[in-house]
Amino acid sequence: MLGKIITIEGLDGAGKSTQIDLMIKKLESLGLKYKYIHFPMLNKGVYGGLIAKFLRGEFGELDDVHPTLVALLFAEDRKEHKSKLLQWLSEGYVVILDRYVNSNIAFQCAKVATQSEKDELKSWILDFEFNHNDLPKPDISFFLDVPLEIIEKSLQKERTGEDRAYLNGKEDIHESSFELQRNVYQEYNVLLDEQADFHRIDCFSDQKEWLSPEDIHNVIFSKINEMSSAD
Repeated sequence: MLGKIITIEGLDGAGKSTQIDLMIKKLESLGLKYKYIHFPMLNKGVYGGLIAKFLRGEFGELDDVHPTLVALLFAEDRKEHKSKLLQWLSEGYVVILDRYVNSNIAFQCAKVATQSEKDELKSWILDFEFNHNDLPKPDISFFLDVPLEIIEKSLQKERTGEDRAYLNGKEDIHESSFELQRNVYQEYNVLLDEQADFHRIDCFSDQKEWLSPEDIHNVIFSKINEMSSAD
């Protein structure tokens, strides 16, 4: 399990931070060294600052900026941290990433209308991030699947904390559009069908109740163990 990238994906408000906290505690209990990054690195570096401005709506409304340009900003934000990622992997760290390339694909492809546009944009993002920018590919990825009606309620609540500082009191234009979140969910489903190492993690029971964070964590870590055993 040394020198692996684990990515956690999900809609805004799906509980990624909770699962990452539990994963970190598990790795610590096993004596495994780890590193963690949340992408995008808002307000850090040239591209993180530009992304923060975009999400605050300073470049216009959601439809005012072409998704290819937005994808470029998010991709270049990751590239700024590429050398650090590669160093950690070479030193045997387990690298946990809150959002990665699949997030860029899901959010940007959700903004275009036709299937041909989606396919073209997805291909461009994959080529740009993994070939042109030569980012390391994740070893295993997880999508926290939460019903859309729960996501809608979560996003309607006031969200606070240091990770909201980039908004300067404004709304995040990605989070404020539930139509976008619905379309992003559909794009994640496509990626889940296409990628064998991308795993759906159901966060709700058949009775439409939240599974406990610990139960969700156990499912995630069992799949990580399966990956490690297969190496």
